Amino acid sequence: MPQTLPDLNALSLEQLVSYTAGLSDAALEELMSGPERSALLDEYFDRMAKQADPNKIKDQNAVVHFHITDRPGGGSDNYEMVIRDGACVINRQPVENAKVTVTLDGVRFIKLISGTADPTKMFLTRKLKISGDMIFGGKVLGWFDIPTP
Repeated sequence: MPQTLPDLNALSLEQLVSYTAGLSDAALEELMSGPERSALLDEYFDRMAKQADPNKIKDQNAVVHFHITDRPGGGSDNYEMVIRDGACVINRQPVENAKVTVTLDGVRFIKLISGTADPTKMFLTRKLKISGDMIFGGKVLGWFDIPTP
């Protein structure tokens, strides 16, 4: 039976993280290779913007690009995170020059954002690629108050 998403709007962030953290690699792979991929990625990025800690981003002025690879049919889903004036805005397509670009496949992105993967290990095994200011890139996830399962 194909993996389908629950009603994402009905889930709290904690429930969304718990749901995705509880999926097997095979189930995540199925989601990320099917029609539900865009909805799940969009939901996580939208919620990331709302979970930015104002105290941690207040002095930041940066653009981060995310390339989520292995999209069905080829290519990647691209997102842009703009941190400016104490706010975080997500764009579906990058328009500004990035200080750092983060590249990883959809399964690993979901595992990373739901707290079930070690970003250092992913980086060292080249499952997570960071180009640009890598020291800055290592700090980005710390700006967000995202629950762990």
